[in-house]
Amino acid sequence: MPSALSYRPLTPADRRRLQTLCIACSDFFECIEGQPGGRETAAELLGPLTPDVSSGEKSLVGVEIGRELVGVVELLAGFPGPQEWYVGLLLLHPERRGAGAGTAIWDHLRQRMTREGATTVRLIVQQQNPRARRFWERQGFAVEREMVATAGKLESAVWLLRRDLQAPAPHAVAAQQGSPCR
Repeated sequence: MPSALSYRPLTPADRRRLQTLCIACSDFFECIEGQPGGRETAAELLGPLTPDVSSGEKSLVGVEIGRELVGVVELLAGFPGPQEWYVGLLLLHPERRGAGAGTAIWDHLRQRMTREGATTVRLIVQQQNPRARRFWERQGFAVEREMVATAGKLESAVWLLRRDLQAPAPHAVAAQQGSPCR
């Protein structure tokens, strides 16, 4: 299945497809934001950077199998520094989780970031989502620090994870199936 993945930028014309994906992934949004995914979530993802982000260029990448939108990745290039990137979101349809698609998506992103001159990648994982932390650690990320952040209706303790892109890739570990927050 991961070999059938294709990637393309999402635009406002993809709003309905993105909304459908966000609704299908409500388990994730309930866990992280305390509210289901839907129209507002899709609009936020397609919208501009929030005012608290002072630099960087946002892109929203759709992950497709055939014409089906099965995932989305929100990226911020040049944040907080010129050669640093930030993964704001890697969201995968529940039926596609646990079969290697997340690792295939990360491999694609890592190659893109490296080609575009990135040296460091960061992301945040909420502490109520330890499965996500295990996934990112298998991809070579490590905790840089702990802090508190607000997402949707929830204020949560989070881990800020970091990976140096010059570091060798870790050995793949089989993905675990199940809810994103267990």
